[in-house]
Amino acid sequence: MPLYRTQSVSAEKLLTISINLLHQAFGDTTRLLAKRRFQYLENGKSVYLAHVKMEDDSQLKVNVKLERSELKGKLNFSAFRQVVAHLLGACAQQIESKQQLNTFSDTDEKRWIYLIPALYQSDVAQNMLVLGVNLRQPGELTLELMFVDPTQFQQQERTAAQA
Repeated sequence: MPLYRTQSVSAEKLLTISINLLHQAFGDTTRLLAKRRFQYLENGKSVYLAHVKMEDDSQLKVNVKLERSELKGKLNFSAFRQVVAHLLGACAQQIESKQQLNTFSDTDEKRWIYLIPALYQSDVAQNMLVLGVNLRQPGELTLELMFVDPTQFQQQERTAAQA
């Protein structure tokens, strides 16, 4: 079967695919397998999740990776699994609400971040997990679980409130 072609895929559809695959990988699986995937992510590796058949019969390889450079404190497997479950729940609620999705994207719209946060209180600070999607590699979708600094969003809210 042909690889993924450059067809237009909506942000909502990609978010739905992402939610389902992440739930299968970390929620609806054995603890041992989910923990093994977490350990790969924790070591900076990308983890294969599935091949998804697209509407044009092409195949899209889906991987996940974890960006933790802005994580403050420690993250163990149980906390990771819990914060991912919160993130997926928040994403599902956003889709069900039929409200427009808030996203940041690059100029060619091959990579974007869904602004649907899940908060995680580590041993030292509040952290925020968001989901990014990256379609820069032909035939490949990389789901990016990213910890971001929550204070940057507080500053934006304060600036918007003052305007």
